[in-house]
Amino acid sequence: MTHLPFATLKTLCLAALLSWVLLTLFASCGGDDCVINNTVTATMNFYLSDGNPCQITDELTVSITRAELDSVVLNKKTGASGLSFPLGYASACDTFVFQFARMGVSDSVFIHHDNHPYFISLDCGTAMFHTLTTADCTHHLMQSVQITHPEINYDAQENIRIVFGN
Repeated sequence: MTHLPFATLKTLCLAALLSWVLLTLFASCGGDDCVINNTVTATMNFYLSDGNPCQITDELTVSITRAELDSVVLNKKTGASGLSFPLGYASACDTFVFQFARMGVSDSVFIHHDNHPYFISLDCGTAMFHTLTTADCTHHLMQSVQITHPEINYDAQENIRIVFGN
């Protein structure tokens, strides 16, 4: 029976330990850790010009107009204090048309953004994050549109503040 020198045993033990650590590390990265809903949304909240939050008491209908889509995304909602919508990834501008039924008025919000594909993994695919660059609106009922947090990702935070006149 041959005996291995001490240095060779030490090297084999270190190699085994390193292999175990690497195997444990990489084995924990796989699996079904995908985000269930990987839709990233922009959150818009409503405020009065004095800075206080407000609710829309009128029936609110919102449609989105962009290059690949023109559809109603909210129909006759009352009591809305804010909304969350996905932004388009095929273009750099989305137009949201807010129609106030009883008042017979509509305002448009124009949101310009940069799109950033975010690679999650081979199993989970890619999400689309956005950076808001500018926002503007028509001024029938809306006074202004302000970008509060330009980065749109999985973080739940207000991105846009829509201000209405008192």
